[in-house]
Amino acid sequence: MSRSLVTTLIRRLLLAGGLLTLLNIVFVTAYYSSDPEGLRREKVSHQIDRLAEALKAGPDGRLAFRPSERLMDTFTRYPDAYAFRIEDHAGAVLGEANGSLVPAESWRVPNGPDAWWSDVQVNGRSVLVGSRRANVAGETVRIAFAAAGDPSNLLLFVYFDELFVHVIVSLLPFAICLMIVNAVTVRQSLRSLVHAADAARKAGPSHGIAALPTRGLPTEVLILVEAINDALRRLGEALEAERAFTAEAAHALRTPLAVLSARIETLPKSSEIDAVRADIVALRRLVNQLLSAAQADTLVVDPVRQCDLAAVAEGVVSAMAPLAIREGRGLALEGVAPVMVRGDADGIAHALRNLVENALRFSPPGEEVLVRVTEPGLLAVLDRGPGIPDEQKPLVTKRFWRASASDLGGTGLGLAIVQRIAEAHGSALDIRDRHDGGTVISLQFLPASSG
Repeated sequence: MSRSLVTTLIRRLLLAGGLLTLLNIVFVTAYYSSDPEGLRREKVSHQIDRLAEALKAGPDGRLAFRPSERLMDTFTRYPDAYAFRIEDHAGAVLGEANGSLVPAESWRVPNGPDAWWSDVQVNGRSVLVGSRRANVAGETVRIAFAAAGDPSNLLLFVYFDELFVHVIVSLLPFAICLMIVNAVTVRQSLRSLVHAADAARKAGPSHGIAALPTRGLPTEVLILVEAINDALRRLGEALEAERAFTAEAAHALRTPLAVLSARIETLPKSSEIDAVRADIVALRRLVNQLLSAAQADTLVVDPVRQCDLAAVAEGVVSAMAPLAIREGRGLALEGVAPVMVRGDADGIAHALRNLVENALRFSPPGEEVLVRVTEPGLLAVLDRGPGIPDEQKPLVTKRFWRASASDLGGTGLGLAIVQRIAEAHGSALDIRDRHDGGTVISLQFLPASSG
């Protein structure tokens, strides 16, 4: 089962983006894990940022510490592990929790730098103390944080924060944009190839064999399409030569057949002469069918051409009525109201003549062949013949195919010609059994009002 190239590329881009994201996560984790001291300081800095966010200016313009329950939960649950102190520029304490975790002198360094870190030994434990000066609502404050161990796993917040900054914020949007751009680029690049494929599907007897469009194709695809166009050109030349040969041969045979027929008529009547005369009639019919097949191969229907299907059917039935009477069959037309369809009147008449001729040949003497025209453009021929076995229905439209060598003098071209004319009209031959015996062969044409 074939898969879309665009879908395949998008899947591969998604896989590549996922792998790059995973590698970036591994890189960030490894980078911070290789610097535990830096990671501890990032933990302190992260908590100082959270504390700074809890400072709010009151109605009088003075700062007040308004922490959330979530922020204070860490200090409440682990009073022996975490502590903080916030002082304004005058040294007044704005907020504090578990201040006894470290000595009072460890919270403040007179005239200290904007940010500093220090390891303080308290009762045999190492406590990391960090302090940073910050400007909140126009007022300078100093925020200090202390941690003895990490029972609340605050380091995980540092990891998550770094991953968010370096992966979620920076990498993922870029990867998503890259995949979208690549998908759009691939679709745009392959659009011309899709147009070429559409042209290739339309190529055939009803549309002619035209070269595939090459404009806008990528270089790698252009080489293939140009090779296909070269093959199509050679195929078109071969088909045209075959059609020309068939038509010229049929034309060339008409004259000697006419001369031979005229000479036969001057000879005395006998059973041998009658047999030769029948053979000449069959040969003349074959030549006419060959010429008709060559003409049908070159038929191209103008999409804007219209005709009255009922009028075409009436003309064919009127012209072939004498033949039906001579062969002892009936020929009737059902549906005489105008039915306008898109199509070539001469081509449709040619197809109908072949269908009626076949129906008359296979219907028993005394039976009637019915030509039916119905809306919105259905042309059907119903006979009372022996019918066509299901296994033979796909074969009857092949050229020169006959069920047997003694197939009532048929050439094996009639239904092939009808099928070719149907294709030129965007239709197809439909063969079904008649419910009370016989065969129904129909063609569905597009209504004239159809876009």
